Amino acid sequence: MFWSREKETPLQFKFENVRIDSFATNMPAKAVTSAEIEERLAPVFKRLKIPFGTFEKLTGIKTRCHWDESVPPSQVATVAAAKALEQSNLKPDQIQALFNCSITRDYFEPATSCIVHHELGLPECAMVFDISNACLGFMNGIVTMSNLIESGVIGAGILVSGETIVRPSEHCIKHILEREDLTRDELIKLLPTLTLGSGSVAYILAHKSLTNSTHKILGGVTRSATRHHELCNGNGDFCHFHDGDFDPIMTTESSKLISSAAKLGRKAWPQLAELVGWSKDDVDHVFCHQIGKQVNEAFYKEMGLDFRKEFTIYERYGNLASAALPTALAIGAEEKGMKPGDKIVLTGFGSGLNALFLGIEW
Repeated sequence: MFWSREKETPLQFKFENVRIDSFATNMPAKAVTSAEIEERLAPVFKRLKIPFGTFEKLTGIKTRCHWDESVPPSQVATVAAAKALEQSNLKPDQIQALFNCSITRDYFEPATSCIVHHELGLPECAMVFDISNACLGFMNGIVTMSNLIESGVIGAGILVSGETIVRPSEHCIKHILEREDLTRDELIKLLPTLTLGSGSVAYILAHKSLTNSTHKILGGVTRSATRHHELCNGNGDFCHFHDGDFDPIMTTESSKLISSAAKLGRKAWPQLAELVGWSKDDVDHVFCHQIGKQVNEAFYKEMGLDFRKEFTIYERYGNLASAALPTALAIGAEEKGMKPGDKIVLTGFGSGLNALFLGIEW
């Protein structure tokens, strides 16, 4: 059936039967401070007359974590998924889908989800594929999985995201140091790469009849402003290379990207509020994509949400790409002491530019 829509009618999703059954994270032990990165870049900072400490001051990121370059995304995603299964009452043979949602992948092909599925020993009848949409992949995975559960196609599935960011970070530093003619403006476009951190996260979503969890996914709305697709461009999203080195690089126009995201969020939040029947005051917790303190009170004011209800982990872990928002929710569930019935808004953004907002009742 084809649906006719007014131009500004949002694409929305509403669910009655979907629960977050369990979740788990897997984080690297090796922490890299912003000060350490600045020390490595000292010759460039000195030449461009940038004061020491500027990087941390601008981003609010004290540390980010990295695995060794040889560690593939599938390995760290498998650990997170296994932990989520351990915390669930569901058995592996009840898992009917597995989606990997990371930016970094093991190979161009096969899908990284195939490797995770094999390592977990999940049933052959499960649906297995990757979802790639910059930092919004995991949020897209939640909606895709929720629709399959709500429609009765599957009863339960696993979402995973394992981000191994050390390769683009190291090459970015190498590129900056080798460019003797690098300008301040060019450096500013490269520095967001160095806010990235590694980490992995997994969620199990299930039909309410299969779980005792009260964590209800109510629904969401999505919007796309693809006229901004050139504000953040990166290459080199897979780990294993057969011949020689591959040097990934990413450039970002941060200020334009952030202001454009805020404007997109200003449209998305009222539509989500109408969908789930909440006002700004009803919301107990807000989790936004974790890029740094540039997402500040002015950003929230533009969107129409309360900055005081935000929870962040970027100070400790940097920008975990697609794993950032789901990891923040997983950690926040513990550290904030969220209670049954709490109303939660997830404000997801991904370069492209896309936004996906979800409402969850804990």
